[in-house]
Amino acid sequence: MAELELQSICKAFQHPVLDRLSLKVPQGEFFVIVGPSGIGKTTLLRCIAGLENLDGGKILFDGQDVTNVPPYQRGAAMTFESYALYPHKTVFENIASPLVAAKTEVTEIRRRVQDVTRLLQIPHLLERKPHEISGGQKQRTALGRTLVAKPKVFLLDEPISHLDAKIRAELRIQFHTLKELREVATVYVTHDYAEALSLGDRIGVMGDGGLVQIGTGREVFDQPNSLFVAQHLGQPTINVLEGQLQKDNEDLVFKSDEMQLPVSRELANKLKNDSGREVKIGLRPQFIHCLSEWENDKDLPVFSFQAEVELNEALGSYGVLLVKAMGKSLTVITSPEIHYSPGQKVELSVETNRSLYFDAQNGMNLGADLTRMEADG
Repeated sequence: MAELELQSICKAFQHPVLDRLSLKVPQGEFFVIVGPSGIGKTTLLRCIAGLENLDGGKILFDGQDVTNVPPYQRGAAMTFESYALYPHKTVFENIASPLVAAKTEVTEIRRRVQDVTRLLQIPHLLERKPHEISGGQKQRTALGRTLVAKPKVFLLDEPISHLDAKIRAELRIQFHTLKELREVATVYVTHDYAEALSLGDRIGVMGDGGLVQIGTGREVFDQPNSLFVAQHLGQPTINVLEGQLQKDNEDLVFKSDEMQLPVSRELANKLKNDSGREVKIGLRPQFIHCLSEWENDKDLPVFSFQAEVELNEALGSYGVLLVKAMGKSLTVITSPEIHYSPGQKVELSVETNRSLYFDAQNGMNLGADLTRMEADG
């Protein structure tokens, strides 16, 4: 059983992919890395597994430097998005393959394969070949091959992203309940923010060169340290408006063309000398409400205004409105049971203490230390 530690690791191809990236994942933690395609998530896993050589830095398993240890000796097991099953072998033979390679006794191989297939609910598939089973069953087989090896570190590369929604939900539950994953350090890669928030004890958002923010899902969603992070967590995507901070009598407001929104009291106190500063405001669709279906029973600080509906979509468990307000287009989450017609006027309220303000130049969250203090408190 091992803790995983990365110390300033570097990897470049035509340009730097990993630039002095450091991370510590303790034994028992399920750490999820989320980020856009092509940002280097898979490269990071391949470096940890020893399938790519580092250009600099160190990789430690339980304090032992394994940077130059061959993949088959370092004790990491990796599950790929593509399953990577042997087509001519049965499910049993595929799962048993790392034990066979390690020259494990036949009786021990049989016992461990039976244990892991019961765990994954596929013991009835042992004699079938990959072309005879479904995509979800193939992924369980690939996961079984990883689990049976009893590695020091589990590495899971988008293992369920290409499966249908029902099977993804079933496998997410299994990731939560597999005690084997709680006995080692696990690193799971995905581009799906909902998957990251659902599975991760902590998540790391990957940007150019490394992890740009690490925290619990709640921390990173509510307190993104940059516009980049805010835009990559949340569906529908956060509304982003460009404007300027201005004084309005004793208050500080965000002004953008026809739109004017009050800045929360806490942030206004911090930025009281920043009138005229160019900023970008982030308004999550979850925190813009239609007054016809929402009651402010917690007496939250809000700013209300009128908007005109441009488009209404029902997406199963929620609805999405595209509206025009004060010269700006906004996305709003609504109840799926209420229909709004294009051209209809609606009254909206924004939770002002949920508004996020970012520097227009570098994209950093202007209220980051405020939200950190709230989280610590």
